[in-house]
Amino acid sequence: MTALASIPGRAGIRGRGAWAALALLLLVGAVLLLYVGRDTSFFFDEWDFVQGRRGWTVDSLLNPHNEHLSLVPVLLYKVIFATAGIESYVPFRVALTLVHLLVCALLFVYARRRVGDVLALAAVAIVLFLGPSWPDVLWPFQTGFLGSLAAGLAALLALDRADRRGDIAATALLTVSLACSSIGLPIFAAAALELLGRPDRRRRWFVVAVPAALYALWYVAYGGGGSMTVDNLLSTPKYVAEAAAGAVGAVSGLGTTWGRSLAVGLVVALVLALRRGVVDPWRLAALIALPLVFWGLTGLARAGLREPAAPRYLYPGALFLLLIAVEAARGIEVPRPAVAALLVVVALVTLANVGALRNGGGYLRDQTEDLDGSLAAITLAAPGSLPPGFQPEPEIAPQVRAKAYLDAVEDLGSPAPTAAQLPRLFQRGRAAADATLTRAYGVGLAPAAGRAGGAAPTPERAVGATVTARGACLSARLQAPGGLVELAVPPQGLLLRSDGGTATVAVRRFSDTFPQTTVGKVLAGSAAVVLRIPGDSSTAPWHTRLELTGPVRVCAPAPA
Repeated sequence: MTALASIPGRAGIRGRGAWAALALLLLVGAVLLLYVGRDTSFFFDEWDFVQGRRGWTVDSLLNPHNEHLSLVPVLLYKVIFATAGIESYVPFRVALTLVHLLVCALLFVYARRRVGDVLALAAVAIVLFLGPSWPDVLWPFQTGFLGSLAAGLAALLALDRADRRGDIAATALLTVSLACSSIGLPIFAAAALELLGRPDRRRRWFVVAVPAALYALWYVAYGGGGSMTVDNLLSTPKYVAEAAAGAVGAVSGLGTTWGRSLAVGLVVALVLALRRGVVDPWRLAALIALPLVFWGLTGLARAGLREPAAPRYLYPGALFLLLIAVEAARGIEVPRPAVAALLVVVALVTLANVGALRNGGGYLRDQTEDLDGSLAAITLAAPGSLPPGFQPEPEIAPQVRAKAYLDAVEDLGSPAPTAAQLPRLFQRGRAAADATLTRAYGVGLAPAAGRAGGAAPTPERAVGATVTARGACLSARLQAPGGLVELAVPPQGLLLRSDGGTATVAVRRFSDTFPQTTVGKVLAGSAAVVLRIPGDSSTAPWHTRLELTGPVRVCAPAPA
Protein backbone atom coordinates (compact mmCIF):
# COMPACT_ATOMS: atom_id res chain seq x y z
CA MET A 1 0.00 0.00 0.00
CA THR A 2 1.31 3.44 -0.88
CA ALA A 3 2.44 5.40 2.15
CA LEU A 4 -0.09 8.11 2.74
CA ALA A 5 2.51 10.57 3.98
CA SER A 6 4.34 10.44 0.65
CA ILE A 7 1.36 11.42 -1.50
CA PRO A 8 1.95 14.74 -3.31
CA GLY A 9 -0.50 17.56 -3.64
CA ARG A 10 -1.63 17.64 -0.02
CA ALA A 11 -2.37 21.19 1.17
CA GLY A 12 -1.07 21.40 4.73
CA ILE A 13 -0.98 23.69 7.74
CA ARG A 14 2.20 24.15 9.72
CA GLY A 15 2.79 22.40 13.01
CA ARG A 16 -0.24 21.71 15.13
CA GLY A 17 -2.26 24.39 13.41
CA ALA A 18 -4.51 21.89 11.64
CA TRP A 19 -5.56 20.28 14.92
CA ALA A 20 -6.12 23.67 16.51
CA ALA A 21 -8.24 24.72 13.52
CA LEU A 22 -10.22 21.47 13.77
CA ALA A 23 -10.77 21.96 17.51
CA LEU A 24 -11.99 25.51 16.96
CA LEU A 25 -14.28 24.42 14.13
CA LEU A 26 -15.77 21.62 16.24
CA LEU A 27 -16.23 23.93 19.21
CA VAL A 28 -18.09 26.48 17.09
CA GLY A 29 -20.21 23.70 15.61
CA ALA A 30 -21.08 22.25 19.02
CA VAL A 31 -22.08 25.63 20.45
CA LEU A 32 -24.18 26.44 17.39
CA LEU A 33 -25.96 23.06 17.34
CA LEU A 34 -26.72 23.13 21.06
CA TYR A 35 -28.07 26.66 20.69
CA VAL A 36 -30.30 26.13 17.65
CA GLY A 37 -31.68 22.95 19.24
CA ARG A 38 -32.50 24.66 22.56
CA ASP A 39 -35.85 24.18 24.30
CA THR A 40 -36.62 20.95 22.47
CA SER A 41 -37.73 17.65 23.95
CA PHE A 42 -38.43 14.02 23.08
CA PHE A 43 -39.81 13.64 19.59
CA PHE A 44 -41.60 10.85 17.73
CA ASP A 45 -39.58 7.57 17.77
CA GLU A 46 -37.83 8.49 21.01
CA TRP A 47 -41.07 7.84 22.86
CA ASP A 48 -40.77 4.16 21.95
CA PHE A 49 -37.52 4.11 23.93
CA VAL A 50 -38.94 6.13 26.84
CA GLN A 51 -42.08 4.02 27.18
CA GLY A 52 -40.94 0.58 26.09
CA ARG A 53 -37.19 0.19 26.61
CA ARG A 54 -36.74 0.94 30.32
CA GLY A 55 -36.28 -2.66 31.36
CA TRP A 56 -33.04 -4.63 31.12
CA THR A 57 -34.46 -7.72 29.44
CA VAL A 58 -32.82 -9.22 26.37
CA ASP A 59 -35.89 -8.33 24.31
CA SER A 60 -35.79 -4.68 25.36
CA LEU A 61 -32.20 -4.52 24.11
CA LEU A 62 -32.49 -6.54 20.92
CA ASN A 63 -36.00 -6.00 19.60
CA PRO A 64 -35.73 -4.12 16.28
CA HIS A 65 -36.95 -0.57 15.90
CA ASN A 66 -38.39 0.02 12.43
CA GLU A 67 -36.43 -3.08 11.32
CA HIS A 68 -33.14 -1.68 12.68
CA LEU A 69 -30.96 -3.41 15.24
CA SER A 70 -30.67 -0.51 17.70
CA LEU A 71 -28.66 -2.08 20.53
CA VAL A 72 -26.15 0.76 20.94
CA PRO A 73 -28.63 3.69 20.92
CA VAL A 74 -30.93 1.77 23.26
CA LEU A 75 -28.03 1.26 25.65
CA LEU A 76 -27.14 4.95 25.39
CA TYR A 77 -30.68 6.01 26.23
CA LYS A 78 -30.90 3.53 29.08
CA VAL A 79 -27.67 4.80 30.61
CA ILE A 80 -29.01 8.36 30.50
CA PHE A 81 -32.35 7.16 31.90
CA ALA A 82 -30.53 5.58 34.81
CA THR A 83 -28.23 8.53 35.52
CA ALA A 84 -30.20 11.64 34.58
CA GLY A 85 -33.80 10.53 34.03
CA ILE A 86 -35.91 12.29 31.42
CA GLU A 87 -36.71 15.59 33.14
CA SER A 88 -34.00 17.29 31.07
CA TYR A 89 -33.43 16.67 27.38
CA VAL A 90 -29.98 18.27 27.48
CA PRO A 91 -27.99 15.05 28.22
CA PHE A 92 -29.51 13.39 25.16
CA ARG A 93 -28.69 16.39 22.97
CA VAL A 94 -25.13 16.53 24.28
CA ALA A 95 -24.70 12.82 23.50
CA LEU A 96 -25.85 13.35 19.90
CA THR A 97 -23.57 16.36 19.49
CA LEU A 98 -20.57 14.39 20.75
CA VAL A 99 -21.24 11.54 18.31
CA HIS A 100 -21.62 14.07 15.48
CA LEU A 101 -18.30 15.70 16.43
CA LEU A 102 -16.69 12.25 16.49
CA VAL A 103 -17.87 11.61 12.92
CA CYS A 104 -16.39 14.95 11.85
CA ALA A 105 -13.08 14.33 13.64
CA LEU A 106 -12.74 10.89 12.04
CA LEU A 107 -13.56 12.38 8.64
CA PHE A 108 -10.77 14.89 9.17
CA VAL A 109 -8.26 12.16 10.01
CA TYR A 110 -9.33 10.12 6.99
CA ALA A 111 -9.31 13.06 4.57
CA ARG A 112 -6.09 14.80 5.67
CA ARG A 113 -4.08 11.66 4.95
CA ARG A 114 -5.33 11.80 1.38
CA VAL A 115 -5.87 15.45 0.42
CA GLY A 116 -4.19 17.45 3.17
CA ASP A 117 -5.25 19.61 6.08
CA VAL A 118 -7.04 22.45 4.29
CA LEU A 119 -9.29 20.30 2.10
CA ALA A 120 -9.93 17.98 5.05
CA LEU A 121 -11.15 20.94 7.11
CA ALA A 122 -13.38 21.98 4.22
CA ALA A 123 -14.94 18.50 4.15
CA VAL A 124 -15.49 18.66 7.92
CA ALA A 125 -17.20 22.06 7.66
CA ILE A 126 -19.66 20.70 5.11
CA VAL A 127 -20.68 17.78 7.34
CA LEU A 128 -20.52 19.69 10.62
CA PHE A 129 -23.08 22.27 9.48
CA LEU A 130 -25.12 20.06 7.15
CA GLY A 131 -28.34 22.04 7.49
CA PRO A 132 -30.45 20.07 4.97
CA SER A 133 -29.94 17.04 7.21
CA TRP A 134 -30.95 18.83 10.42
CA PRO A 135 -32.74 15.83 12.01
CA ASP A 136 -29.45 13.93 12.11
CA VAL A 137 -27.66 16.68 14.04
CA LEU A 138 -30.51 18.08 16.18
CA TRP A 139 -32.61 15.01 17.05
CA PRO A 140 -30.86 12.69 19.56
CA PHE A 141 -32.68 9.64 18.23
CA GLN A 142 -30.35 9.83 15.24
CA THR A 143 -27.40 8.75 17.38
CA GLY A 144 -28.16 5.38 15.79
CA PHE A 145 -27.37 6.61 12.27
CA LEU A 146 -24.41 8.68 13.40
CA GLY A 147 -23.07 5.89 15.60
CA SER A 148 -23.01 3.56 12.59
CA LEU A 149 -21.15 6.20 10.57
CA ALA A 150 -18.61 6.94 13.31
CA ALA A 151 -17.85 3.25 13.82
CA GLY A 152 -17.67 2.74 10.04
CA LEU A 153 -15.19 5.59 9.56
CA ALA A 154 -13.08 4.26 12.41
CA ALA A 155 -13.17 0.79 10.79
CA LEU A 156 -11.84 2.22 7.50
CA LEU A 157 -8.99 3.90 9.38
CA ALA A 158 -8.26 0.64 11.18
CA LEU A 159 -8.15 -1.20 7.86
CA ASP A 160 -5.61 1.38 6.62
CA ARG A 161 -3.15 -0.10 9.10
CA ALA A 162 -3.14 -3.42 7.21
CA ASP A 163 -1.93 -5.25 10.32
CA ARG A 164 -3.36 -7.66 12.87
CA ARG A 165 -4.27 -5.02 15.43
CA GLY A 166 -5.98 -2.91 12.81
CA ASP A 167 -7.99 -5.90 11.59
CA ILE A 168 -9.11 -6.82 15.10
CA ALA A 169 -10.17 -3.21 15.71
CA ALA A 170 -12.02 -3.14 12.37
CA THR A 171 -13.85 -6.35 13.32
CA ALA A 172 -15.11 -4.80 16.54
CA LEU A 173 -15.97 -1.50 14.88
CA LEU A 174 -17.96 -3.12 12.08
CA THR A 175 -19.88 -5.05 14.72
CA VAL A 176 -20.65 -1.80 16.57
CA SER A 177 -21.70 -0.14 13.31
CA LEU A 178 -24.21 -2.93 12.64
CA ALA A 179 -25.46 -2.72 16.24
CA CYS A 180 -26.21 1.01 15.92
CA SER A 181 -28.55 0.97 12.91
CA SER A 182 -29.05 -0.53 9.48
CA ILE A 183 -26.67 2.11 8.10
CA GLY A 184 -24.10 -0.44 9.24
CA LEU A 185 -25.17 -2.80 6.43
CA PRO A 186 -23.79 -0.75 3.50
CA ILE A 187 -20.68 0.02 5.57
CA PHE A 188 -20.19 -3.70 6.18
CA ALA A 189 -20.80 -4.46 2.49
CA ALA A 190 -18.18 -1.90 1.44
CA ALA A 191 -15.61 -3.31 3.88
CA ALA A 192 -16.33 -6.83 2.68
CA LEU A 193 -15.87 -5.79 -0.96
CA GLU A 194 -12.52 -4.22 -0.19
CA LEU A 195 -11.17 -7.09 1.91
CA LEU A 196 -12.39 -9.89 -0.33
CA GLY A 197 -10.78 -8.22 -3.33
CA ARG A 198 -7.32 -8.01 -1.79
CA PRO A 199 -4.73 -10.76 -2.18
CA ASP A 200 -4.41 -11.20 1.61
CA ARG A 201 -8.10 -11.98 2.07
CA ARG A 202 -7.43 -15.48 3.46
CA ARG A 203 -5.57 -13.95 6.38
CA ARG A 204 -8.19 -11.30 7.05
CA TRP A 205 -11.44 -13.22 6.54
CA PHE A 206 -12.48 -12.88 10.19
CA VAL A 207 -12.89 -9.09 9.81
CA VAL A 208 -16.14 -9.65 7.91
CA ALA A 209 -17.02 -13.14 9.16
CA VAL A 210 -17.40 -12.23 12.85
CA PRO A 211 -19.74 -9.22 12.47
CA ALA A 212 -21.68 -11.07 9.75
CA ALA A 213 -22.20 -14.07 12.03
CA LEU A 214 -23.31 -11.95 14.98
CA TYR A 215 -25.72 -9.93 12.85
CA ALA A 216 -27.10 -13.12 11.30
CA LEU A 217 -27.79 -14.55 14.78
CA TRP A 218 -29.70 -11.41 15.69
CA TYR A 219 -31.60 -11.43 12.40
CA VAL A 220 -32.69 -15.04 12.81
CA ALA A 221 -33.95 -14.35 16.34
CA TYR A 222 -35.38 -10.84 15.97
CA GLY A 223 -35.14 -9.60 12.38
CA GLY A 224 -37.36 -9.99 9.37
CA GLY A 225 -40.62 -8.21 8.69
CA GLY A 226 -39.14 -6.02 5.95
CA SER A 227 -41.34 -3.94 3.68
CA MET A 228 -39.76 -4.80 0.32
CA THR A 229 -42.35 -5.11 -2.46
CA VAL A 230 -42.27 -5.61 -6.21
CA ASP A 231 -43.24 -1.94 -6.62
CA ASN A 232 -40.31 -0.91 -4.41
CA LEU A 233 -37.96 -3.10 -6.44
CA LEU A 234 -39.07 -1.53 -9.72
CA SER A 235 -38.83 1.98 -8.23
CA THR A 236 -35.39 1.51 -6.70
CA PRO A 237 -33.27 2.66 -9.71
CA LYS A 238 -35.12 5.99 -9.82
CA TYR A 239 -34.96 6.19 -6.03
CA VAL A 240 -31.17 5.75 -6.12
CA ALA A 241 -30.79 8.48 -8.75
CA GLU A 242 -32.95 10.92 -6.79
CA ALA A 243 -31.18 10.07 -3.52
CA ALA A 244 -27.82 10.75 -5.18
CA ALA A 245 -29.11 14.10 -6.45
CA GLY A 246 -30.35 14.95 -2.96
CA ALA A 247 -26.99 14.11 -1.38
CA VAL A 248 -25.07 16.14 -3.97
CA GLY A 249 -27.50 19.00 -3.47
CA ALA A 250 -26.91 18.84 0.31
CA VAL A 251 -23.12 18.92 -0.10
CA SER A 252 -23.29 21.85 -2.51
CA GLY A 253 -26.03 23.69 -0.64
CA LEU A 254 -28.02 24.03 -3.87
CA GLY A 255 -30.74 21.46 -3.30
CA THR A 256 -31.96 18.45 -5.25
CA THR A 257 -32.78 20.28 -8.50
CA TRP A 258 -29.22 21.50 -8.97
CA GLY A 259 -28.00 18.25 -7.44
CA ARG A 260 -29.14 16.30 -10.50
CA SER A 261 -26.86 18.26 -12.84
CA LEU A 262 -24.00 18.32 -10.36
CA ALA A 263 -24.26 14.55 -9.84
CA VAL A 264 -23.66 14.01 -13.56
CA GLY A 265 -20.60 16.26 -13.35
CA LEU A 266 -19.26 14.31 -10.37
CA VAL A 267 -19.65 11.04 -12.26
CA VAL A 268 -17.62 12.50 -15.13
CA ALA A 269 -14.93 13.70 -12.71
CA LEU A 270 -14.82 10.26 -11.09
CA VAL A 271 -14.37 8.58 -14.48
CA LEU A 272 -11.46 10.92 -15.24
CA ALA A 273 -9.92 10.10 -11.86
CA LEU A 274 -10.20 6.40 -12.58
CA ARG A 275 -8.55 6.86 -15.98
CA ARG A 276 -5.49 8.49 -14.44
CA GLY A 277 -5.19 5.61 -11.99
CA VAL A 278 -5.81 5.65 -8.25
CA VAL A 279 -3.57 4.90 -5.28
CA ASP A 280 -5.88 2.29 -3.76
CA PRO A 281 -8.41 1.02 -6.32
CA TRP A 282 -10.02 -1.48 -3.97
CA ARG A 283 -10.73 1.15 -1.35
CA LEU A 284 -12.19 3.47 -3.98
CA ALA A 285 -14.34 0.64 -5.36
CA ALA A 286 -15.61 -0.06 -1.84
CA LEU A 287 -16.41 3.61 -1.27
CA ILE A 288 -18.26 3.87 -4.59
CA ALA A 289 -20.32 0.84 -3.60
CA LEU A 290 -21.06 2.36 -0.18
CA PRO A 291 -23.70 4.96 -1.16
CA LEU A 292 -25.08 2.76 -3.93
CA VAL A 293 -25.76 -0.06 -1.46
CA PHE A 294 -27.16 2.43 1.06
CA TRP A 295 -29.55 4.03 -1.42
CA GLY A 296 -30.42 0.67 -2.97
CA LEU A 297 -31.33 -0.98 0.34
CA THR A 298 -33.28 2.10 1.41
CA GLY A 299 -35.13 2.11 -1.90
CA LEU A 300 -36.05 -1.57 -1.58
CA ALA A 301 -37.55 -0.87 1.84
CA ARG A 302 -39.00 2.62 1.39
CA ALA A 303 -39.26 3.59 -2.28
CA GLY A 304 -43.04 3.49 -1.96
CA LEU A 305 -42.87 6.41 0.48
CA ARG A 306 -41.26 8.59 -2.22
CA GLU A 307 -38.73 10.23 0.07
CA PRO A 308 -35.29 9.66 -1.53
CA ALA A 309 -34.08 13.10 -0.40
CA ALA A 310 -35.60 12.94 3.08
CA PRO A 311 -33.45 15.02 5.46
CA ARG A 312 -32.43 12.07 7.65
CA TYR A 313 -30.90 10.28 4.63
CA LEU A 314 -28.84 13.25 3.43
CA TYR A 315 -26.15 13.04 6.14
CA PRO A 316 -25.02 9.48 5.28
CA GLY A 317 -25.22 10.18 1.55
CA ALA A 318 -23.22 13.41 1.82
CA LEU A 319 -20.58 11.75 3.99
CA PHE A 320 -20.22 8.85 1.58
CA LEU A 321 -19.83 11.20 -1.38
CA LEU A 322 -17.13 13.18 0.42
CA LEU A 323 -15.25 9.95 1.18
CA ILE A 324 -15.34 9.05 -2.51
CA ALA A 325 -14.14 12.53 -3.43
CA VAL A 326 -11.14 12.54 -1.09
CA GLU A 327 -10.16 9.01 -2.12
CA ALA A 328 -10.42 9.82 -5.84
CA ALA A 329 -8.50 13.09 -5.37
CA ARG A 330 -5.67 11.45 -3.44
CA GLY A 331 -2.37 12.49 -4.92
CA ILE A 332 -3.78 15.21 -7.20
CA GLU A 333 -1.96 18.53 -7.19
CA VAL A 334 -4.55 21.18 -6.37
CA PRO A 335 -3.50 24.75 -7.28
CA ARG A 336 -3.71 27.27 -4.46
CA PRO A 337 -6.24 29.49 -6.32
CA ALA A 338 -8.50 26.44 -6.71
CA VAL A 339 -8.20 25.65 -2.99
CA ALA A 340 -9.02 29.27 -2.12
CA ALA A 341 -12.05 29.26 -4.41
CA LEU A 342 -13.25 25.99 -2.87
CA LEU A 343 -12.96 27.46 0.62
CA VAL A 344 -15.06 30.46 -0.41
CA VAL A 345 -17.73 28.11 -1.77
CA VAL A 346 -17.65 26.04 1.44
CA ALA A 347 -18.05 29.22 3.51
CA LEU A 348 -21.10 30.26 1.49
CA VAL A 349 -22.61 26.77 1.74
CA THR A 350 -22.01 26.82 5.51
CA LEU A 351 -23.85 30.13 5.89
CA ALA A 352 -26.82 28.76 3.95
CA ASN A 353 -26.77 25.58 6.01
CA VAL A 354 -26.87 27.50 9.28
CA GLY A 355 -30.17 28.98 8.13
CA ALA A 356 -31.51 25.47 7.47
CA LEU A 357 -30.36 24.37 10.92
CA ARG A 358 -32.22 27.29 12.52
CA ASN A 359 -35.38 26.32 10.65
CA GLY A 360 -35.02 22.72 11.81
CA GLY A 361 -34.54 23.81 15.40
CA GLY A 362 -37.61 26.04 15.15
CA TYR A 363 -39.67 23.13 13.84
CA LEU A 364 -38.63 20.92 16.76
CA ARG A 365 -39.42 23.70 19.24
CA ASP A 366 -42.89 24.10 17.76
CA GLN A 367 -43.48 20.37 18.15
CA THR A 368 -42.19 20.51 21.72
CA GLU A 369 -44.47 23.41 22.66
CA ASP A 370 -47.53 21.52 21.39
CA LEU A 371 -46.55 18.31 23.10
CA ASP A 372 -45.61 20.04 26.36
CA GLY A 373 -49.11 21.43 26.61
CA SER A 374 -50.73 18.09 25.90
CA LEU A 375 -48.55 16.15 28.35
CA ALA A 376 -49.06 18.73 31.09
CA ALA A 377 -52.80 18.55 30.46
CA ILE A 378 -53.19 14.82 31.08
CA THR A 379 -51.62 15.17 34.52
CA LEU A 380 -54.68 17.22 35.55
CA ALA A 381 -57.04 14.28 35.19
CA ALA A 382 -57.81 12.11 38.19
CA PRO A 383 -55.51 9.03 38.38
CA GLY A 384 -56.95 6.19 36.37
CA SER A 385 -59.66 8.33 34.78
CA LEU A 386 -58.10 8.32 31.30
CA PRO A 387 -58.28 5.27 29.03
CA PRO A 388 -54.86 3.53 29.07
CA GLY A 389 -54.53 3.93 25.32
CA PHE A 390 -55.50 7.60 25.18
CA GLN A 391 -53.17 9.58 22.89
CA PRO A 392 -52.48 13.14 24.12
CA GLU A 393 -51.07 14.16 20.72
CA PRO A 394 -51.94 11.59 18.04
CA GLU A 395 -50.29 13.56 15.22
CA ILE A 396 -47.08 14.82 16.82
CA ALA A 397 -46.49 11.83 19.10
CA PRO A 398 -48.72 8.91 18.13
CA GLN A 399 -46.51 6.58 20.20
CA VAL A 400 -47.44 8.29 23.48
CA ARG A 401 -50.25 6.54 25.38
CA ALA A 402 -51.57 7.80 28.70
CA LYS A 403 -50.74 4.80 30.90
CA ALA A 404 -47.35 4.04 29.35
CA TYR A 405 -46.34 7.70 29.55
CA LEU A 406 -47.47 8.16 33.16
CA ASP A 407 -45.67 4.95 34.13
CA ALA A 408 -42.48 6.30 32.55
CA VAL A 409 -42.94 9.60 34.38
CA GLU A 410 -43.26 7.72 37.68
CA ASP A 411 -39.98 5.88 36.97
CA LEU A 412 -37.89 8.59 35.33
CA GLY A 413 -39.45 11.99 36.08
CA SER A 414 -41.48 14.21 33.77
CA PRO A 415 -40.08 15.93 30.68
CA ALA A 416 -43.18 18.14 30.45
CA PRO A 417 -44.08 21.30 32.37
CA THR A 418 -46.01 20.87 35.60
CA ALA A 419 -49.72 21.56 35.81
CA ALA A 420 -48.89 24.79 37.66
CA GLN A 421 -46.69 25.92 34.75
CA LEU A 422 -49.31 25.15 32.12
CA PRO A 423 -51.01 28.61 32.18
CA ARG A 424 -47.61 30.22 31.53
CA LEU A 425 -46.78 28.22 28.39
CA PHE A 426 -46.71 29.80 24.95
CA GLN A 427 -50.10 30.18 23.33
CA ARG A 428 -49.70 27.15 21.06
CA GLY A 429 -48.87 24.95 24.05
CA ARG A 430 -51.94 26.15 25.95
CA ALA A 431 -54.10 25.61 22.86
CA ALA A 432 -52.75 22.06 22.59
CA ALA A 433 -53.60 21.48 26.26
CA ASP A 434 -57.18 22.59 25.63
CA ALA A 435 -57.50 20.29 22.61
CA THR A 436 -56.15 17.35 24.60
CA LEU A 437 -58.47 17.93 27.55
CA THR A 438 -61.45 18.37 25.24
CA ARG A 439 -60.77 14.95 23.72
CA ALA A 440 -59.82 13.32 27.03
CA TYR A 441 -63.02 14.43 28.76
CA GLY A 442 -65.21 13.85 25.72
CA VAL A 443 -66.46 17.42 25.91
CA GLY A 444 -69.65 17.84 23.90
CA LEU A 445 -73.36 18.52 24.04
CA ALA A 446 -75.60 15.89 25.61
CA PRO A 447 -79.40 15.69 26.01
CA ALA A 448 -80.46 17.66 29.07
CA ALA A 449 -81.89 15.52 31.86
CA GLY A 450 -82.84 18.37 34.21
CA ARG A 451 -84.21 21.89 34.17
CA ALA A 452 -82.85 25.36 34.77
CA GLY A 453 -82.35 26.71 38.27
CA GLY A 454 -80.16 29.02 40.35
CA ALA A 455 -78.40 32.19 39.24
CA ALA A 456 -78.11 32.95 35.54
CA PRO A 457 -74.67 32.49 33.93
CA THR A 458 -72.52 35.62 33.61
CA PRO A 459 -71.62 36.66 30.06
CA GLU A 460 -67.99 37.63 29.43
CA ARG A 461 -68.27 39.13 25.96
CA ALA A 462 -70.88 39.77 23.31
CA VAL A 463 -70.23 40.85 19.72
CA GLY A 464 -73.12 41.58 17.36
CA ALA A 465 -75.55 40.21 19.95
CA THR A 466 -77.48 41.30 23.03
CA VAL A 467 -77.72 39.30 26.25
CA THR A 468 -80.61 39.68 28.69
CA ALA A 469 -80.97 37.91 32.03
CA ARG A 470 -84.29 36.18 32.68
CA GLY A 471 -84.35 34.26 35.94
CA ALA A 472 -81.88 31.39 35.77
CA CYS A 473 -81.26 32.00 32.07
CA LEU A 474 -79.71 34.40 29.60
CA SER A 475 -81.46 35.24 26.37
CA ALA A 476 -78.91 35.78 23.57
CA ARG A 477 -80.26 37.52 20.47
CA LEU A 478 -78.48 38.20 17.20
CA GLN A 479 -78.02 41.87 16.24
CA ALA A 480 -75.60 41.52 13.31
CA PRO A 481 -74.25 38.73 11.12
CA GLY A 482 -71.50 36.79 12.87
CA GLY A 483 -72.85 37.63 16.32
CA LEU A 484 -71.44 35.68 19.22
CA VAL A 485 -71.58 35.39 22.99
CA GLU A 486 -68.83 34.15 25.30
CA LEU A 487 -69.40 32.85 28.84
CA ALA A 488 -67.55 31.10 31.64
CA VAL A 489 -68.71 27.52 32.13
CA PRO A 490 -69.71 27.01 35.79
CA PRO A 491 -68.83 23.69 37.49
CA GLN A 492 -72.38 22.41 37.06
CA GLY A 493 -72.27 23.19 33.31
CA LEU A 494 -74.62 25.09 31.00
CA LEU A 495 -78.11 24.29 29.74
CA LEU A 496 -78.66 25.40 26.14
CA ARG A 497 -81.93 25.66 24.22
CA SER A 498 -82.91 27.18 20.90
CA ASP A 499 -85.46 30.03 20.94
CA GLY A 500 -85.76 29.73 17.18
CA GLY A 501 -82.10 30.19 16.28
CA THR A 502 -79.01 27.99 16.22
CA ALA A 503 -75.64 28.26 17.92
CA THR A 504 -72.30 26.60 17.22
CA VAL A 505 -70.45 25.85 20.46
CA ALA A 506 -66.66 25.98 21.04
CA VAL A 507 -64.73 25.76 24.32
CA ARG A 508 -61.36 26.82 25.65
CA ARG A 509 -59.61 26.79 29.00
CA PHE A 510 -55.97 27.85 29.02
CA SER A 511 -55.77 29.23 25.48
CA ASP A 512 -56.32 32.91 24.74
CA THR A 513 -58.45 32.10 21.69
CA PHE A 514 -61.18 29.65 20.82
CA PRO A 515 -60.30 26.83 18.42
CA GLN A 516 -61.87 26.35 15.03
CA THR A 517 -62.96 22.89 16.13
CA THR A 518 -66.38 22.97 17.79
CA VAL A 519 -67.96 20.61 20.33
CA GLY A 520 -71.52 20.70 19.03
CA LYS A 521 -74.44 22.75 17.78
CA VAL A 522 -77.73 23.89 19.28
CA LEU A 523 -80.35 23.26 16.61
CA ALA A 524 -83.60 25.13 16.06
CA GLY A 525 -86.62 23.18 17.25
CA SER A 526 -84.54 20.58 19.11
CA ALA A 527 -84.68 19.65 22.79
CA ALA A 528 -82.42 21.33 25.34
CA VAL A 529 -78.82 20.13 25.61
CA VAL A 530 -76.26 20.44 28.37
CA LEU A 531 -72.57 21.33 28.21
CA ARG A 532 -70.91 19.73 31.22
CA ILE A 533 -67.15 19.30 31.73
CA PRO A 534 -65.63 17.03 34.42
CA GLY A 535 -63.65 18.67 37.19
CA ASP A 536 -59.95 17.96 37.71
CA SER A 537 -56.99 19.15 39.77
CA SER A 538 -56.91 22.60 38.16
CA THR A 539 -59.13 25.47 39.28
CA ALA A 540 -58.83 27.24 35.92
CA PRO A 541 -62.33 27.77 34.48
CA TRP A 542 -63.55 26.70 31.08
CA HIS A 543 -65.06 29.21 28.67
CA THR A 544 -67.53 28.74 25.84
CA ARG A 545 -68.36 30.70 22.72
CA LEU A 546 -71.75 30.57 21.03
CA GLU A 547 -71.79 31.65 17.37
CA LEU A 548 -75.42 32.64 16.77
CA THR A 549 -77.77 32.56 13.82
CA GLY A 550 -80.78 33.52 15.94
CA PRO A 551 -82.07 33.66 19.53
CA VAL A 552 -80.72 31.06 21.97
CA ARG A 553 -81.31 30.59 25.70
CA VAL A 554 -78.40 29.78 28.05
CA CYS A 555 -79.27 28.63 31.58
CA ALA A 556 -77.71 27.31 34.76
CA PRO A 557 -78.85 23.71 35.42
CA ALA A 558 -80.80 23.20 38.61
CA PRO A 559 -78.87 21.35 41.35
CA ALA A 560 -79.46 17.60 41.23
